[in-house]
Amino acid sequence: MNGFIIYRSRYGATRQYAAWLSAELKIPAIPQEQVTPEIIADAGFLILGSSIYIGKLLMRKWLKQHAAQLEKKRLFIFLVTATKKDKREKLASYVQQNIPACFEDNCRYYFFPGKIIYDQLSPVDKFKVRAGKWIAKLRNKQLDISDFNDVSPSHISGLLNDVQLLYAGSSPTADLHHAG
Repeated sequence: MNGFIIYRSRYGATRQYAAWLSAELKIPAIPQEQVTPEIIADAGFLILGSSIYIGKLLMRKWLKQHAAQLEKKRLFIFLVTATKKDKREKLASYVQQNIPACFEDNCRYYFFPGKIIYDQLSPVDKFKVRAGKWIAKLRNKQLDISDFNDVSPSHISGLLNDVQLLYAGSSPTADLHHAG
């Protein structure tokens, strides 16, 4: 299997998913900042993983910088987010706002649940969470900022299956843009 996992993680959830995928698929997981153009060129396919941070992909700029190389590759992109799976419009907006449109024909997207452990956040991120709660309150909305951790290896099964189908020579049959 000639593939690589490239990821960018802020608090460890995306890194953990990349490690589980790496172990299952027996391919390297490489932090985004260590990726060279040669790694992208040598890959038959790429699994890209990024957290969503205040509506933005941490890898957003990197994806745009490498779009010309990446659009020629088979891509599987997993996004780690606190947004619930039933919020399909919101999840779709993350793709539309953060991922170059040129990937549309060669990419599948997956949404994995993340975690927020308030005590582990940086002081700046703690301030942003408190500010978000305050703004929500002004709008007569409620923002739940309680800790959660839904990071689990069980969430990677759809992506694993699709990569294994590709490697076996089959094409994944599910809708290309709305996977897992």
